[in-house]
Amino acid sequence: MKNWYKNFLGKEQLLHSSVCDYLDYKYPHIFYFHPHNESKRSSYERFLIKVMRLRPGMPDLLVPIPKKGITGMALEFKIKPNKLTRNQIKIINILNSYNWNVNICYSFDQAKIYIDQYLKN
Repeated sequence: MKNWYKNFLGKEQLLHSSVCDYLDYKYPHIFYFHPHNESKRSSYERFLIKVMRLRPGMPDLLVPIPKKGITGMALEFKIKPNKLTRNQIKIINILNSYNWNVNICYSFDQAKIYIDQYLKN
């Protein structure tokens, strides 16, 4: 049965989904997650995420698996000509200071290379 909601996914969401499918297939044992920051929210939800300290600018996918002195891997998905926001640049700099491997991915093939390089080491 086809899920008709897929018709409403944007290019970046489709890229994200494809990368997750790849991770599930190639590395089924690893833990990764998406910090769900983006969406339209009610006034109560906006209040709640402020109270709970949701951090704007978090990368799209986090793999908190240490490898060779690196804390974890983070992937931010972008479709050209989209660029990083100020908040994303700020969070990427923070993650880099904590020794995270942070990559900006403009295509599935690029994400696959970053994933394989990180997880195969």
